[in-house]
Amino acid sequence: MEGRTLFLFPTEAEAAPFRTLRPDAAVAIIGVGIAEAAAGTAAQMVVSDPTRVVLCGIAGACDDRLSVGQVVEVVSDRVEGLPEAYTFEYENDPVTGLEQVRTLTVNRSGDAMRNQAIIGGELPVVEQMEGAGVAAVLTNFDYEDFCHIRAVSNRVGEPFEQWRVGEAVAALAAVASQLFTE
Repeated sequence: MEGRTLFLFPTEAEAAPFRTLRPDAAVAIIGVGIAEAAAGTAAQMVVSDPTRVVLCGIAGACDDRLSVGQVVEVVSDRVEGLPEAYTFEYENDPVTGLEQVRTLTVNRSGDAMRNQAIIGGELPVVEQMEGAGVAAVLTNFDYEDFCHIRAVSNRVGEPFEQWRVGEAVAALAAVASQLFTE
């Protein structure tokens, strides 16, 4: 894996369609949630030396500017619910040409909607459960070549039964498979 792009996915269900399209790609499953994703990412960084890291997964849209199935690039991320004094904004330069979004890393679906300070701002907002954990690890490793993409599977607040996960992971795979081909 040394010198290659490493694609990180929270779950195998999110990674499987990508693996079909890019069987040659270096893929790691890092787990769901901030702690699992951080630990999984740290373990991967210790055992590999990738040229870049791409975090891929699904997300919930916090407003109507995004469509279910749309793939977006995260340019700013933070953990939702921390006191302002402990909040850190992880920022990435855009590299894909996809629509840029801010994201809130949450512990529970729907938590992002509490943050009216950024919902409805300049950039659309999505919520997901791993981004800030991965970004924190990569920041601590002084790793700068990081790209974070998400596919919208639902509107925040919809019951899980209404989420369109299959559609989202198919769209994610189609876009991610075209990125950073070695």
